[in-house]
Amino acid sequence: MLFLRAGPEDMPAGQQPLLIAVGFYVVVGVLLDLAVASDSGLGGGLGSGLMLLAADALVLVVYSAGLTLLRNHRERIPQMLTALFGATAMLGLVAWPLVALQPTGAEAANIDSQLGLWSVMMIALFAWNLVVLGQIYRRTLDFGAAIGVLTALGYFILSSLIYMTLAVQLLPGETGLPT
Repeated sequence: MLFLRAGPEDMPAGQQPLLIAVGFYVVVGVLLDLAVASDSGLGGGLGSGLMLLAADALVLVVYSAGLTLLRNHRERIPQMLTALFGATAMLGLVAWPLVALQPTGAEAANIDSQLGLWSVMMIALFAWNLVVLGQIYRRTLDFGAAIGVLTALGYFILSSLIYMTLAVQLLPGETGLPT
């Protein structure tokens, strides 16, 4: 799926594959949370990270299932969610070393060049994520490629808004966000 050769219809049907994908998503989310917390010194704890991860998973399910129901493809929901959680987790694994190696001012004198390379790599990863999730939406919802990517972008925007709102409440003063 990450190389756009398979679609959600190629995912195994049923509840067990979906639960495995969600479990994988949670494990990778915890790894990413630990990498961010150790880099930034955030003391929000694993509980806050798990709550934010659960909120993101809920947004993904409600947004995606809602669109699928609107398009009259109810039977495609389990395979689509398996594909979305699995692809998101796999891309999270790719992002994990980048998150863990995020340059800081204390690490290098020439932080601008390091941060520039890191930023380009993160933007490329985000674009890849958009295309992969767009492909899943495209094939599930019978959209064109551009609408699939825009649908994925809609999920990322909604998820980011909810994430930031909750992060302000759960991690006041530690996120650099206004309290």
